[in-house]
Amino acid sequence: MRIYFDHAATSSVRSEVKNFLSDKGNLEFFNPSSVHAEGQSSRSKINNARDIIASLIKSDPDNILFTSSGTEACNYIINMTIKTYGIENIIYLPTEHKAVVDTIFNKKINQYQCKITNQGLIDLDNFQECISQCIGKTLVCVMLINNETGLIQPIEKISKICQEYDAYLFSDMIQALGKINIAPFIGMVDFASFASHKIGGIHGVGMVYFKDKNKIYKEIHGGEQEFGRRGGTENVIGIISFSIALQVSLERIDFENKKNNLLYNRLLDGLNSISKKIIIPCQNSIKHSSITTIIFPGLKAESLIMGLDMEGVAVSSGAACSSGKIGGSHVLNAMNYSHEQVIGAIRLSFGWDNNEDQVDFFLNVINNLLQGMKFKH
Repeated sequence: MRIYFDHAATSSVRSEVKNFLSDKGNLEFFNPSSVHAEGQSSRSKINNARDIIASLIKSDPDNILFTSSGTEACNYIINMTIKTYGIENIIYLPTEHKAVVDTIFNKKINQYQCKITNQGLIDLDNFQECISQCIGKTLVCVMLINNETGLIQPIEKISKICQEYDAYLFSDMIQALGKINIAPFIGMVDFASFASHKIGGIHGVGMVYFKDKNKIYKEIHGGEQEFGRRGGTENVIGIISFSIALQVSLERIDFENKKNNLLYNRLLDGLNSISKKIIIPCQNSIKHSSITTIIFPGLKAESLIMGLDMEGVAVSSGAACSSGKIGGSHVLNAMNYSHEQVIGAIRLSFGWDNNEDQVDFFLNVINNLLQGMKFKH
């Protein structure tokens, strides 16, 4: 038996998506740019998927752009705002995903890293100070739900400050989609990024939301797909799977959130009974229960992850895109955890197919591993 607790990296493909992919008739797709009947059939399927997704997030279909990944979506937004909107300043949090942080670092514009609290929340006073110093057009980058801790940022308050200073707001909503109702937040931002494989779709499809559909920017040339914004033949099957996964995610969001809350509380109770030395970042903050970082001071995450894997449990040490990086999680470093604590951190992330028995199994396995590693209780 294998237990998968790494849904924040990639969620298990939902049964409804598997059923769609297993039907051979659904796999007959063609180039949607072709003018013949076969091509236009594929075009119609993309348009239908776009309409479904737009209606679910309360957007106009013309305001969304399909990409190859969430990372491309984040890169596209930052590059577009600089080249098309004339952005001269970017304000960001140190806990943003590397797809955002690294893209910003590679730009020759004014960069302001806003302070955060020890719980990872934006310091609104420092944010106001940063944005008031900016001369020229400004882009603010704030992730809605953190991919390592599950912390939820106060986007509504941030949006109001951005409006006060005529700044643009970009929110990475990749982890939020399917976990909370993002429709109200869409109305608070100018740009947002998403990824299909985080909600039970398949790899190879990301998405950009932009408020102003009249701005045209293209990074990938060689075609007029996606309203002239991105050259290249669309991933028809991936886009349709995205729409299916999103429909199912939102239909079951209340049930799955209730279940995730039960799993999270069961996890916390179990860890607390194992050792009082175990640390749970953001435990007392507003966070999503599906994502939890667990710190075992004095141990190395690699040893724990390998031990768990050998016993049939898949977890991670943080963002999959940053695995193997020296120095551990940049998110925990930004939250002022010590080096000893950072290198002893693992991440559990629940998904639609997890249950209480799996949490109990994990707790039993981790308890045995800790005893073998002589972890002080």
